[in-house]
Amino acid sequence: MTNYYHVLGLTENASQEEIKAAFKRLAVKYHPDKHPGRPEMEEKFKEINTAHQILSDEYEKARFDLKLKYQQLSHSQSRPYTYQPPNPNVWKGKARPRYSHPQVDYKQNAIATAYAFGITFIIALFVMSGVWIKQNYDERQLEKKLAERRSTYLEAKDYFEAGDFRSAFEMMTSLKYFRSEERDMKIFKNSMLDLIEQKGNEAFQSSEYVKAISLYELVQEFAPDLPFYELKKKLADAYRKNDQSEKALSILEEFLVSDYEIIGSLEELAEIQRDDLGNLNGALDHLITAHRLAIKRYKTFYGDGYALVINEKYLPDSHFYLYTNLADLYLRLDDYEMAIKAADWNKYVWPDSAISYVTTAQAYVEMGNQYEACVEYSGARDRNWTGITPSFCN
Repeated sequence: MTNYYHVLGLTENASQEEIKAAFKRLAVKYHPDKHPGRPEMEEKFKEINTAHQILSDEYEKARFDLKLKYQQLSHSQSRPYTYQPPNPNVWKGKARPRYSHPQVDYKQNAIATAYAFGITFIIALFVMSGVWIKQNYDERQLEKKLAERRSTYLEAKDYFEAGDFRSAFEMMTSLKYFRSEERDMKIFKNSMLDLIEQKGNEAFQSSEYVKAISLYELVQEFAPDLPFYELKKKLADAYRKNDQSEKALSILEEFLVSDYEIIGSLEELAEIQRDDLGNLNGALDHLITAHRLAIKRYKTFYGDGYALVINEKYLPDSHFYLYTNLADLYLRLDDYEMAIKAADWNKYVWPDSAISYVTTAQAYVEMGNQYEACVEYSGARDRNWTGITPSFCN
């Protein structure tokens, strides 16, 4: 029988730490990757690995120790004598006595063997009893631990249903990991952030913006390493609805840094500057930046001749609103020629855009060109615009 202690270069009283250390040392030394083309090293590595698996397992090690002790004891009992050949020099010149085999005491040998079996059985019984007691103790401790963890889970659910999301989240976070029998607990923890965000959405739809803000902020606090772009967009809207435009600006500027929906974020920044803060020039700066970024993207995808191939079906709605707002802002700032250019681009890409015709018409009115204004108003009516036209167009 292979002595796995000797395979690892250890004695039979080696500790688990010594077994682990010896295995690591020999595994590195005899690993097949270090000895390509040498099958004997691969066999040696397998033997080392087998020795470690047996000696590092409490139950298997106990069984191996019993076998080893029984082998050693049986070996010593089955050989009660050691034969020593006679020295030929002793009988030199003398009559050599006849050699006879020593007589084996079979009864004594049987008694010794029975004794060895008895000792082995007692040791095995003792070890197995200890293993059984340890297993039962571990099972009771595990049952107790699982009961405590489930109690924490049920308490956390009560807190959550009562609206104390912070206490519920902290309690579930304290559990850290989940066993296979705790799948419902794991699902609950993983769904907590989604449920809180859902409640925030419900509050937002009900115009409870303060409540929505507190819930959205709570989600971000519980998972600060996650980007939460969509949630932050809703949070920015809630800030604006609650007259906290500066906080909304902060979120949108963060989007610019993270390269998230840059054109859409620039449009929203412009809207806040224009509608909430009354800063038309600040709004214009954001829209011009978005326009330059859009042109850069057009050239990247379609080349310098992008205007010849671009089509509304290839562009997101944010680009339509970009040039609609840009034309409107130029109109407010009395830059009528730029307002007409921005609106003309919209009419070229989105030919059914009635609002672009109206913006162009208003710019011509301010420039005193009534004829062109009436032509643009006519184009708007052809596209189902129902607004009021100036009297000179009738």
